[in-house]
Amino acid sequence: MWLRTKTLLEPFCSEFKRRQIALTNRIVTELGRIFTAGYARLDRLSLDIRYFEYNPKDDEVDCLSWPCYPGACVSLSDLREFLCGGQFMKNRILLSMAEICKDIEILSIHESAETSPEMLAEFIKAQRRLIKFTLTNWSSEILEILSSLRKQARTLKYMELIRCIFPRNEDYTKLFRGLAECRNLQTLKLEQCQHLSTKLMKPLAEASFEKLQTFIIDTEAVSDPPTTEIKAIIQNSRESLINIGLNVNLSLYADIMETIATFCPNLLNLSVTIERDSEMQQLITLFRSCTNLVELKIPKKWKLFEVKKSLVELGTALPSTLKRIELDGLKFSHETWEEFLDMCPGSINHFAFNCFSKSIFVKIVEKYGKRYSKSIKNEEMLDQTWLPVQVTVDLNN
Repeated sequence: MWLRTKTLLEPFCSEFKRRQIALTNRIVTELGRIFTAGYARLDRLSLDIRYFEYNPKDDEVDCLSWPCYPGACVSLSDLREFLCGGQFMKNRILLSMAEICKDIEILSIHESAETSPEMLAEFIKAQRRLIKFTLTNWSSEILEILSSLRKQARTLKYMELIRCIFPRNEDYTKLFRGLAECRNLQTLKLEQCQHLSTKLMKPLAEASFEKLQTFIIDTEAVSDPPTTEIKAIIQNSRESLINIGLNVNLSLYADIMETIATFCPNLLNLSVTIERDSEMQQLITLFRSCTNLVELKIPKKWKLFEVKKSLVELGTALPSTLKRIELDGLKFSHETWEEFLDMCPGSINHFAFNCFSKSIFVKIVEKYGKRYSKSIKNEEMLDQTWLPVQVTVDLNN
C-alpha cells in the first residue's frame, strides 16, 4: 500500500493545510483499520508524507498509528518492503514494527527529523535478511545506524546514502566498518553527502567487495578528498564493476580514470564529470581498455564546459557497443556537434545534449540516423520543447 498526498493550492493558506492534514489523517486511520482488521497480509508498505508542503510539528500525522492497530501483528508480519519518509519523528513506528517485522528485505528511510538513530539501528538489527537499504537526508548521528549493518553482512547487496551529513569530530575509522563487512555488496551509492573524507572512507578501501557491480560517488570538494580510497574500492572489486558514476572534481582525484581503465575491462555504464580538456583526454584514453561500454554520461555539476576538438576526438574513440550518450555537462557549436557525430559509431540510439538552436542540432542527429537507416522516434516531443533547452533524441533502428 502506498500513500502520497500533495496540494497545489496557491497562495499558501495555513488553515487550509491544517484541514487537509486532518482529512488525510482520517483517511490514513480508516485505511489502517481496513488493512489490519481482516486477514490481509501486506507485502509492501509506504508511509511517505514528503510531498506535504506544510506539516508543522504540532499537526501529528496519523501514519504514526499504523503499527498500533489490533491486527497489525498479522497484517505486517510478512512485510518485505518498507518506506518511511517525511518531516516527522519515526521512533514510534520503528519501535513497534521492530517487534512485528523481521523479514524486511528493502528498507528506505527519508528525513531524520529528530528520529532516534538507536531505534533505527535496532530496527535494522531485527531483520533477518535485509537486502537493500536507502537512507536520505539524514543529519542526525549516523554511526550506530551504519554499524548495525554488520548484522546484515551476509545478505546486504544494495546500499545508498543520499544527502547525509557525516560527522567531522568523531573517530572516522569506525563509521563504515559495519558496511565494510558486507562482502556480498553489489551496489554502493554515496550521493551528495557532506564531509566524505579520506579518513572516513578508509574502511571501505580496505574492504573486499568482490561482487560490487555499481559504484557511484557524488561529493563536494573537501580538504582531504578520498582519492586513494576510491581507487582502492575500484581496484578491489576485481573486474566485477560494470557501472561507475564519478560526479566529482576530477582534478582532485589523480589517476582515477587510469585506475578504471586498468581494473574495469567489463565496464558497461560510465557517468563522469568533465570540466577540462585534460580530463576529456583521460576519458578518451580510457576507451582503449573499456571497449564494451553501452552508456556514457557527462553530467553537469557546476557549469557547462565548452568543448571543440576534444569532443571530435571522443567520437573517434567511442566503442561500437555504445547505445546511449548524454552530454548534459558540455556545450558546443553545431559545427563541432556535426563533426562529432561524423566520427561516432553507428550504434547510438539515444542522445541528450544542450543546444540553443534546436532545429539545427536535431537535423544533424537526423542526418546521423539516416546514415545508419534510423529515424527519430520522439519527434512530437521535440516539437514541444523551448530554447535554450536540454534536448533528448531517440532513434529507431
